[in-house]
Amino acid sequence: MKVVLPFAIAMIALTGCSAIADNGTSELKWYKTKEETINHGIKEEKIKKEDIIGEVSENGETFVIYKKQFEEGLGVGVSSISEQEGKFAWYDPDQDVLVKNDKVKKYSSQISWGTTTQSGKDFTIYTGLSDDQSPIVKTRTSEVSPAIDKKSGIYFYIEPAK
Repeated sequence: MKVVLPFAIAMIALTGCSAIADNGTSELKWYKTKEETINHGIKEEKIKKEDIIGEVSENGETFVIYKKQFEEGLGVGVSSISEQEGKFAWYDPDQDVLVKNDKVKKYSSQISWGTTTQSGKDFTIYTGLSDDQSPIVKTRTSEVSPAIDKKSGIYFYIEPAK
């Protein structure tokens, strides 16, 4: 009995963990077109169509970059569009980031983080706010010119993680 009880508890814990470890496909809502998927993402993120500041295709993945107003200031969100069996889904595994805090005069010029798409590919996202219309992003291996939304000053660059 002493051996059976710990074994049973371990099996229950492992079964629960493996159910959680599913890559999120069961929670995704699948649509026939990218446009339908983006419209769903707009509702899910509580943004407007004009808040979308860019779309980036990189290494077989599509990313949608959008600005978002928070109580603290201006934020940026990045979601990817998953494609499977001819259908599309909005995938947003990461928190949005604050690029400008209204209560702070000086803020970070560049923010970066790693993300993993629904298909399991790893990327590094670089973003920030710049008054310069041609900012430079310093990645781990080089300096690049990112895309920039001229109205907000938000720039962004996405590259596969090496």
